[in-house]
Amino acid sequence: MASRVDSSVLLRALERADHPLGVAELLRSAGLHGGQRTEVKRAMRGLVKEGRVERSGERFSLPGRQAARTPATRHAPGGRGRKVLEGTLTVHRDGFGFVDVGTDEDIFVPPHEARRALDGDRVKVEVVSARGRSEGRIVGVLDRHREALVGTYVERGGTEALVRPNDASLPGPVRVPRTQLARDGDVVTVRLGVGTDLLTPGGLVGEVTGSLGRPGDPSQDVLAIVFAQGFSEAFPPEVMDEADRVPLHVPATEVQGGRKDLRNLSLVTIDGVDARDFDDAVYAEEQPGGAIRLWVAIADVSHYVRPGSALDAEAFRRGTSVYLPDRVLPMLPERLSNGICSLRPDEDRLCLVTEMAFDSRGSRTATELYPAVMRSAARCTYDEVQRVLDGEHVPHRDRLRPLFERLQRLGRTLRRVREERGAIDFDLPETRPELDEQGRPVRIVRRERKESHRIVEDCMLAANEAVAAYFQERELPSVYRFHGEPDPDKLAAFAELGRAHGFTVPGKGEPTSRELNLFMRGLVGHPGQRALNQLLLRSMMQAVYSPDQVGHYGLGAEEYLHFTSPIRRYPDLLVHRLLRAHWERGRSPRPGRELQHEMDELRRMAEHSSERERAAMKCEREVNALYGCLLMEDRVGEEFAATVSSLADFGFFVELDAEHVEGLVRADDLGSGHRLVVGALVWPSGRRVQVGQALTVRLAGVNVQRRQMDFDVVAFAGERPSRRRGGGERIEAGGPGRAQVEPRRREPRTEGRPQGGPPRAEQQQARFPRQKYRGPPDARGPARPGSVPPPERGPRAPSAPPHPGFDRLRALAEQQGKAEKRPPSRPGSTGGARAGTGRPGPGGGGSRKDGHRRGQPPRRRR
Repeated sequence: MASRVDSSVLLRALERADHPLGVAELLRSAGLHGGQRTEVKRAMRGLVKEGRVERSGERFSLPGRQAARTPATRHAPGGRGRKVLEGTLTVHRDGFGFVDVGTDEDIFVPPHEARRALDGDRVKVEVVSARGRSEGRIVGVLDRHREALVGTYVERGGTEALVRPNDASLPGPVRVPRTQLARDGDVVTVRLGVGTDLLTPGGLVGEVTGSLGRPGDPSQDVLAIVFAQGFSEAFPPEVMDEADRVPLHVPATEVQGGRKDLRNLSLVTIDGVDARDFDDAVYAEEQPGGAIRLWVAIADVSHYVRPGSALDAEAFRRGTSVYLPDRVLPMLPERLSNGICSLRPDEDRLCLVTEMAFDSRGSRTATELYPAVMRSAARCTYDEVQRVLDGEHVPHRDRLRPLFERLQRLGRTLRRVREERGAIDFDLPETRPELDEQGRPVRIVRRERKESHRIVEDCMLAANEAVAAYFQERELPSVYRFHGEPDPDKLAAFAELGRAHGFTVPGKGEPTSRELNLFMRGLVGHPGQRALNQLLLRSMMQAVYSPDQVGHYGLGAEEYLHFTSPIRRYPDLLVHRLLRAHWERGRSPRPGRELQHEMDELRRMAEHSSERERAAMKCEREVNALYGCLLMEDRVGEEFAATVSSLADFGFFVELDAEHVEGLVRADDLGSGHRLVVGALVWPSGRRVQVGQALTVRLAGVNVQRRQMDFDVVAFAGERPSRRRGGGERIEAGGPGRAQVEPRRREPRTEGRPQGGPPRAEQQQARFPRQKYRGPPDARGPARPGSVPPPERGPRAPSAPPHPGFDRLRALAEQQGKAEKRPPSRPGSTGGARAGTGRPGPGGGGSRKDGHRRGQPPRRRR
């Protein structure tokens, strides 16, 4: 991907520095290209192993130099030695919290301090010593993440009322004035009125903005999740006023304003059947010698959303559109997103165009970027395009068959080029709930990627790379989509896991991206293909937005950014603005101070955009998990075909083959004495459970509030169930294939239901107390509906992320030859399981966010 870096250049950069350097600083100091970041990291690892460089966190220095400085540290006036940091607060449902300040370990905040701010707030936290340990004291709120909530309206005497929030992370009831918008007991929406002040012991105050009706409608829980992540359903009045002033049609003056006229070019949009915002259109023509020319036209949102406007402020605050099964939360009002900015057929639209030429081998030979006016020739769907490519007759689309075939040929060529340079194709199909007219889930469907999806993706990737190269070649400031090189220990752990499943993982120790692709091809058709793909995805770094860091490991690209979706992603809109500003400046030089200020602003915007993207992903995951649980809550006691999807110390997760939801089987239910080794859970009896193993399970319980499911094993494939005394069951060896299950259904593990007793939903509520689960740490990939932490059953229940076993597998692999030092035990710690996680003591890896040892504050390593 990038050329090798001379380590002597890096050593000289460290020698000149007066403080330890991060990788971005090393690149600048050594005069290296941003695309060489991966090679710099590889070279620095080698220097550290040789003992020529010391590493502290993410910074490097020569031996004997000072330790790395803690980022974001502020010393308050008059507070000598007082350390105040800035970070994001995460509140646990048990009251305590953590502040992420960008270092390896987050700052623990005790419950009485966590109540001074809201979950997700950006805060100032003072690090203090209390009872012999360090913890945080919140001294200010920089930015309030949440603006609204959902809860139950309760009237009190006189003019008083309160709202009990659905979200258990919020500090108690919200005081509101009595309202005529709702009745006592209604579920309502509340706009908070606390600004960015620290919360007082009196709690939250707000105002009821609307009623969602009586409890029980799933949309109420969906809105609660949306508000918890800082998103809004409605736009502020000033934003709607600005949107109403945007014209509905492109005036002739804009068409003649220095834009290239592409209205005679047969550009088409290709989207899902339910899509309403069309921000990209494509066209391709063959050239002599097997070359091809590709046009990618993108809606010119920057023409309508100007810096400093209310529209821009709200678009930046949201950062992205959020796509949920029952609604879309757009980044821009519909007058723009589905109107003047959307490339609707047979209507003039303003756009920015990337015109590229490729030779017969797929190498880009020329790029031209320019503003244009276009008129879409057709609004095509993925299914229509696929049917045409499959040779079917599709009315009104057969005339476009030559275009689709040209795009297909180009897409396959570009795909081959990416594979040769080491791009990784995970090919994980999406799952999405389908709802009935009442908003209740009726099934979870899996959407496979088709060739029609791939060719559009190929065109967008080509345009994004071309625009990134344009900025890099001219040394212009921009916001890139950066995907760093994976942690070598995680890759080594994954390789160990693959070998434990009988696969030959190419490479020694740390496989390259090309070797990982070869490995994944060998997984095709294997029962554990999807699960192993998911685990590999989780070993990758998370892609982020950055003006400093360039390169995309997963795509094997030296330069990459997001340009093609400005209707739904703020960084794309930002890139459009930067491009237009460059054209308007021409060749005029810019003062260094102006450039530095712009880079500082781009860093701030990139960091915010990355955070909003993670919030949107979490929102989509939690909503899908909610619908998965709603789908299954009336099927407790039924039996299902399933596949083991991941392992953990306390059990293993299974995905139902037909229903596409996931839940936990507790290891203790299969006998005591189990242990987790690389690639398997094993028991003294000889039982061994691995990822990809087929089995039959019985749904034992569903907790809708926590989005959790609990399963029992009926039988593994190749074994048969048999009843033992006392009504329980044991598993015996049987014939080949999936086990034959006795027709008797064991009663679900919930309280007995006498005749005339409470319905099943109330049994579930009795078994699982109403308590909202805040959700797992941010995963790096799509989660299946119902993919949730293990449900809590009394004091032994762990609260862990959906796939916690990977970090443990990594630790086990390290113990078996990687020789990484284990952290020393802290005073008062024991070697036993951590309360609330079910994992062993030091060295277990993973997040400690959901529990802590008795008598010690929880710690969370990143």
